Amino acid sequence: MKEKIIIGIDFGGTKIKFGLVLENGEILGETLTLPTESHRRSDEIVGTMIEGIEQVIQNSNLSIQEIAGIGIGSPGPLDLKNGVIVEPPNLPTLHNFPLKQTLENYFKLNIAIQNDANCFVLGEAYFGSAQNISIVCGATLGTGFGCGIVIDRKIYSGSTGTAAEVWCSPYADRNFEEYGSARAVARIYQQITSQELTAKEIFELAEQNDQDAIAAWSEFGVHLGRILAIITNLLDPDVFVIGGSVSNAWKYFNISMLENLHKNINQAPREHVRVVQSSLGDNAGLLGAAALMLT
Repeated sequence: MKEKIIIGIDFGGTKIKFGLVLENGEILGETLTLPTESHRRSDEIVGTMIEGIEQVIQNSNLSIQEIAGIGIGSPGPLDLKNGVIVEPPNLPTLHNFPLKQTLENYFKLNIAIQNDANCFVLGEAYFGSAQNISIVCGATLGTGFGCGIVIDRKIYSGSTGTAAEVWCSPYADRNFEEYGSARAVARIYQQITSQELTAKEIFELAEQNDQDAIAAWSEFGVHLGRILAIITNLLDPDVFVIGGSVSNAWKYFNISMLENLHKNINQAPREHVRVVQSSLGDNAGLLGAAALMLT
């Protein structure tokens, strides 16, 4: 039986990434990235998405009839039942836009749309660090704090489609996102040094053995570990997969993260739960979007 060929799309406010994906997670040919330019009209952004889909098919000398479906990971909030982009702040012209129906009408293919953080976790559960694991929780650490839950290779979305939207949960004097994202690293470093730098710049300083930068990353790990502990006590996952740009600094925060995770959870999960880095890198969201056609 011929293996399915699926188009996976990682749709963000800055860029849109496209790839042809086989059922085993292999990406056919090269991926394609196009700028979103999210200030544009909705029809122009969707036009770019259509252009990208057609281009990756053409680049691989395939026809639209050979494509089994299209999976899209998008910023939320989303109306998952109807495939509508509700009102993500980084896609202002696409509020209440029926993306699923628009693309289905154009391509006459099955289209699936999911929250981008959920797609990240699904990709890792199917093809990455969490293969063959029952309860997987994932966090993408970047400009925000994204979270997703996958149980037996199916996304758990909750009753309203907002399960794992924990970014707004109160923590310390702010919330999970303000302590679990790049902003937290920048804020902690500024408290130590009175200097304003980005998380990327602070990572580069840590690589040069700058002790203030290393201390900032360690303090970030303390907070991240406590946040993961709260989620663990509620969900009791087998594994956490950590991805996103901030995870590049893993070696500078993972020890304090694990210490504070273990310190704040029950004994059984302390001996069981693992925290691992994403193994799919920048392709995790794209692969997870494609996997929507396999669930």
